[in-house]
Amino acid sequence: MILVHASPKTLAPYRTENLGVLCSPRRVYGAEMDGWPWAADNDAFSQWDEGRYRDMLDKIRGRKGCLFVTAPDVVGDAMHTLRKFEQWWDTLDDYDQPIAYVGQDGHDFDPYWDYFDAFFVGGTTEWKMGPEAAGLVREAKERGKWVHMGRVNSYERVRYARSLGCDSVDGTQFSWFRDAKLPGHLNALRQEMMV
Repeated sequence: MILVHASPKTLAPYRTENLGVLCSPRRVYGAEMDGWPWAADNDAFSQWDEGRYRDMLDKIRGRKGCLFVTAPDVVGDAMHTLRKFEQWWDTLDDYDQPIAYVGQDGHDFDPYWDYFDAFFVGGTTEWKMGPEAAGLVREAKERGKWVHMGRVNSYERVRYARSLGCDSVDGTQFSWFRDAKLPGHLNALRQEMMV
């Protein structure tokens, strides 16, 4: 599934079973997400803001169709991400939405598998494409977790994420170049699923 930072109204012309909405603290779409699969990111990669993140959590409380809500993380730093997860877990658990833990560079330890529902492959490009991330994805799938890979901006990377067993991806190309990129990727996914 491709998750796109765009309003459901904007995505409607492309709607397939392989398309979902990715909201963030800067873009929460409210009732228009009803009937769509969706997830909520935390903006840690671009513009972390705790107040906005909390506001987003309030807006999505109880909303149906959520695949995951990304716990706060520190890009490229597994230990600081783990500490943030420990600080935020109780808060996130209160919102009764599936929680995603973000894997990061240096993640040579077992995360708290029983405390989250989805595994988000974050980190630097080198880490994301390396053996440590692949091993964590395998472990997550064996444990029945939803797996998402962020910053997927090429056909090659979409295929790689799929080969690992990722359930969903996102990338700026799908938001910024929606007309040029999204139809081709959705069509390729549809064809792969038919094989």
